[in-house]
Amino acid sequence: MLIVGVGILPILYVGLLSFQNARLGTLTSVSFAGWSNYAFVLSDTSVGTSFRNTLYFSLLSVAAAVTVGLTIAILMNNDVVRAGQGLILAIVLPWAIPEIVNALVWQWIYNPTYGALNGLLVSLHLQTGYRAWLSTPSSAMHAVVFAYSWKLVPFVVLVLYAALRSVPDELYECAQLDGANRWAQFRYVSWPFLAPAMAVAILFSVVWSMRAFDIVYLLTGGGPGEATMLLSYFTFAKAFQFGDLGAGAAVACLLVAMTLGMTLVYWRMLARGEQG
Repeated sequence: MLIVGVGILPILYVGLLSFQNARLGTLTSVSFAGWSNYAFVLSDTSVGTSFRNTLYFSLLSVAAAVTVGLTIAILMNNDVVRAGQGLILAIVLPWAIPEIVNALVWQWIYNPTYGALNGLLVSLHLQTGYRAWLSTPSSAMHAVVFAYSWKLVPFVVLVLYAALRSVPDELYECAQLDGANRWAQFRYVSWPFLAPAMAVAILFSVVWSMRAFDIVYLLTGGGPGEATMLLSYFTFAKAFQFGDLGAGAAVACLLVAMTLGMTLVYWRMLARGEQG
């Protein structure tokens, strides 16, 4: 009952609301709107921009997190590095930080007046002056991607490292006796154990990145212009800043449908790969 009340009923209510003419503060005068909210939303150029931004943000942040996470997991599994494992495990700490706290930390790091990033680059003589990282479309999007990936990497590390630790040492010993080099050991010994874990890490990372909100809300507010306007933030803006709850609910339903569609396509690709 708790799951139904907290999880399922709100989703059903949002779906119902997407077919209503509902304005914030006037929920007592709701009327049926049919598909007009969806037609209005799909004809809005801001939705197309938000859709492209969301895809770019999701693909780039997941690719960065998986690449860095896999590298760290492999290093942690190395016998030479394993002695300093406690220090490396500190990398997973960002995952324990709430998303809103992570966004506040990066808001301070990117600050154009006293930010830590500008201070570091200036002190290393890599930059001549302080820069407003969130003021231009390109730098703002990539700054948000970097901040979100930093939060996502620890999860990928934990999943992939657990998979690597499950590989029996005897398999590596047999591969070495057969003359396999490092790449061959990774491809034929480590990868069969890593592949399922990689699938899980990518799937969860994609779903989480598609609904990222806190990092955009605090760092850029969707700006400059609409450079970092993600569908999740556009839903919030449409419903609570402009007061159009029906249109906001329609965008939310489209975001859910897009996330489910990408998930199903990904699982189909995995199933075909296993069959092949």
